[in-house]
Formats: sequence, structure tokens, C-alpha cells
Amino acid sequence: MPHLDEVRLAKGFIMHKMYRLGYTSGAHTSPDNLPRSCPEELRPFVEEAINQLMKERLLMKKPTDYGPQVTAAINRTGFDYANLYRRKYGLQEEEYGKPTKQEKAEPLRPDELRKLKFRKK
Repeated sequence: MPHLDEVRLAKGFIMHKMYRLGYTSGAHTSPDNLPRSCPEELRPFVEEAINQLMKERLLMKKPTDYGPQVTAAINRTGFDYANLYRRKYGLQEEEYGKPTKQEKAEPLRPDELRKLKFRKK
């Protein structure tokens, strides 16, 4: 795999992580946290990927009292990078930015409800 493809996958990992953890629209994290949990084969490319994402304005710096932080832009290109990473590692692709349908839990049966009732002292 050429060097550019590995950098694109590292960009995908970073954008996937930022979107999954909700570091968008003002929420931020330290750039030092971005390589954590990265696949071993992509770790050498994470630093370069961060720099390229900042040039592409998909990651933006936020100055804070406790050091520089980064936040992700909600952008179609960022979603494409994240889905590229997900495809490579066999994860289900997502339509980032769209609300996911919440599954409702089935109601408890009457016998289960009786078991949950508190006994009076």
C-alpha cells in the first residue's frame, strides 16, 4: 500500500474517532489523544494526517488555558475519510451527521415487574 493510502486511512481513523466521540461544534480534545487506540500499522502516519487535516480545515485548533486543543468540522469530506477507515477495517459504514434511529426496549412482562417491586419494611 503506498504511503498516501496509509495517510488517508490515518485521516479516516482520526475523523472517525472525532465524530464517534462527539468532538465537533466546539467540543474539543488534545491532539496528543488522537493517536490513542490507533491501529499499529497507521501510528507512524497519524502526525502527518493531523497536519494535513488541519490544512484541509477538517480539524481546527482551539486555544485554551490548558493548551492547544482540536475540534472536527462537520463536513462531507470528513465523513468520507471516516467511512474509508470503516470499510478498510470491516466496520459498518455510517451516515455521519444524520440522527440514528433509537431502538426502543420491549416493555417488561407483568411477572418481571412484580419482581422489581420493593418490599415495605
